[in-house]
Amino acid sequence: MILRTLINEAGKMIADAGIEECRFEAELLMAVTLGVSRFDILINRDMEISEEQKKFFFELVKRRVNREPSAYIMGYKEFMGLNFKVRPGILIPRPDTEILVETIIDTVKKAGFKTSAEVGIGSGCISISLAKYTELECYGTDISSVAVKTARENAELNGAADRTNFYEGDIFVGLPNMKFDIVVSNPPYIKKKDMESLMPDVRDYEPHTALCGGDDGLDFYRKITEDAVGKINRGGYIFYEIGYDEAEDVSDILRQNGFEDINVIKDLGGLDRVVSARKGDFDV
Repeated sequence: MILRTLINEAGKMIADAGIEECRFEAELLMAVTLGVSRFDILINRDMEISEEQKKFFFELVKRRVNREPSAYIMGYKEFMGLNFKVRPGILIPRPDTEILVETIIDTVKKAGFKTSAEVGIGSGCISISLAKYTELECYGTDISSVAVKTARENAELNGAADRTNFYEGDIFVGLPNMKFDIVVSNPPYIKKKDMESLMPDVRDYEPHTALCGGDDGLDFYRKITEDAVGKINRGGYIFYEIGYDEAEDVSDILRQNGFEDINVIKDLGGLDRVVSARKGDFDV
């Protein structure tokens, strides 16, 4: 059967499942099936597809129709121009998180910071991107052994293993006994009551431990901020990704813990997405 015919058929199936960008998703799944790039799919629409390839392709399409995230089906996700392995149990990198990374990169270039510590590394996309695009020596922790293993694999994949150091541990447990110029986290921040209303792609497949931030969504901001006071160098910064309605609450938490120069950065959709703050000239 001709490739374009299969793409059209799969695109309709995906659209009927209520998934946007249905044709794009079908093209990605065909690229996985054939082991080529999406560009190759676009320029070879009249290619003949074997029955075996067709069968495998529609097995992938069925998984997507059942709302399994395409990143899990493909086994990778692009972030900051880099490819990251993802697997079940790992939070899938989001485009919105690139705002967090870009904000840190701008700060690092101005201040000349040397070290960072990330709480909750997941796939490693934040720290690895920072290691690739700055001179930072990046450290990070995660309570998930799967996350730590995946992050280390991604560091090797992206040529950043020499400046990334990932450990299994909670918050700052497992890190070397040192202070850092930057602490960064994209912590679980969804309110418990909102978990059921998430898109099924997220609710039914991605790890709830990486999503739910407790009753008010702020549990991890409180704990990380409190512990970060003793882990950041004087004049260093803390950076958080936040939910669209959490800027004021997270800013208050930072202020209560002695942080200064609190700044809120919006994403491309105009929603509050990142909060940064500076540790003043005090030590604990």
